[in-house]
Amino acid sequence: MSVSFSCDHRESMLTVEDDGPGIASEMRDEALKRGKRLDETVPGTGLGLAIVAETASAYGGGVELGESATGGLKVEITLPAAGH
Repeated sequence: MSVSFSCDHRESMLTVEDDGPGIASEMRDEALKRGKRLDETVPGTGLGLAIVAETASAYGGGVELGESATGGLKVEITLPAAGH
């Protein structure tokens, strides 16, 4: 897993990448929905990514899911810089 952070005068970006199985591109929008679990074989509530997306949105930002360089999931969280 890797975590990185960058910022400029317009926005801040937090990126988290792992080397797990990832999420197929056609399922990524579903993964951001509250209570939606893509893997029913492991315990969980399906709230984690939805809470991240809703919180980022509440502050004027967003979340994008993609593929990490190692083939796992990449989560990019962007938030506007203070005062924007």
